[in-house]
Amino acid sequence: MPITLAKITSNTAEISMMVGEDTVNVTYYPGRVTEKTIAQLQGYADVNPDHFAETVHEVNVLMASLIKSWDVYEDEAQTVMFPLDPERLAELPFMFRTKVVVAIMQDIRPEADAPQM
Repeated sequence: MPITLAKITSNTAEISMMVGEDTVNVTYYPGRVTEKTIAQLQGYADVNPDHFAETVHEVNVLMASLIKSWDVYEDEAQTVMFPLDPERLAELPFMFRTKVVVAIMQDIRPEADAPQM
């Protein structure tokens, strides 16, 4: 049976990763990871300091498009998911965002090294 690009890119996968003593669960769209995505992430690792802010923003846009949901919350009651908005993602620690991206890439390509950021 034929399939559309929209259906391919709407399939989801889940990862879990440790952040300190806590576990973060992420539901993401593996079909949205393309050669272009991988090249962008590789470029992130090799970013020129003069273009750092622009490159990090591009990665935040990419993260917002790859992640469907996660159990990262804004409030202590854990009722409001931290928004998957590129501008808001910039508020999260750089190393946390890096860890999320690396975990997604390792899940997609477990036999290959994820881009080192």
